[in-house]
Amino acid sequence: MNILALEWLSNNIGDDVQTVAVMQHLPRVDAFIDRDHLSKYDGPPAILVTNGWFLEKLDNWPPSQSIKPIFFGFHVQDRAKPTIARHAQYLKRHEPIGCRDSATVDFVRSLGVDAYLSLCSTLTFEPVADRSPDSIYLVEADENAFTRSFRKNHGLKLKSISHRVVETPTLVRLAFAKSMIETYGRKAALVVTKRIHCAMPCIAMGIPTVFIGPKTERTAVVEEIGLKRRDKWHPLISPFTPRISEIPTPLDIADIKSRVRLDLQKRIAAALT
Repeated sequence: MNILALEWLSNNIGDDVQTVAVMQHLPRVDAFIDRDHLSKYDGPPAILVTNGWFLEKLDNWPPSQSIKPIFFGFHVQDRAKPTIARHAQYLKRHEPIGCRDSATVDFVRSLGVDAYLSLCSTLTFEPVADRSPDSIYLVEADENAFTRSFRKNHGLKLKSISHRVVETPTLVRLAFAKSMIETYGRKAALVVTKRIHCAMPCIAMGIPTVFIGPKTERTAVVEEIGLKRRDKWHPLISPFTPRISEIPTPLDIADIKSRVRLDLQKRIAAALT
């Protein structure tokens, strides 16, 4: 049985972070496959951890019959629901469906398919051994997230980072994603971000993390694991929204991380048997 891993042609390196997270638990990867063209696969029988969201191209569903999917961290966007519903029997053949968020669990169950809250593989990153934090990372955020006194007195470097990438070969993207996560693990005293696949790895590594992304079903996973959401501060829209005045205590998700890791590893092992 071959082992596939997802590759992403998006402009968001957070997609690749998901593949890096899954690869931690795979014995090997025989080939990468574009998440938007799973129906076109014509290679030997293979397993694939089918995580994230799909159907950027709605006609390319369901995946090839040569793929044995392990649905884990699966998310269904509203625009994809009619297509997924038409092919409910495909999910039924591969249940249980591990979903990233409760809204997806509810939707999949409404189709008569067994589903559960698996959360996301990006919650399985371990702390970096040589951690020496000296910086605050603003990942698609800005200094308006902080109070004026904090900006003056925190004594840390401020680094602005984007998870946007240009078209790049898969192995280069994966190496960059892995390096980025390791850098956060070593150097981040605090991460402020609107990217869930930045927030979740950082939380898993024990880094103080503030999430300022939009409140949607897609980002609900941060609340599923117990992180309090902060709306993005804006001087005109929400002038009284509290801003960051100190570095928060890291969120302890040791039990959640252990459960997610063991669940994913068991499902991979079962699929390879």
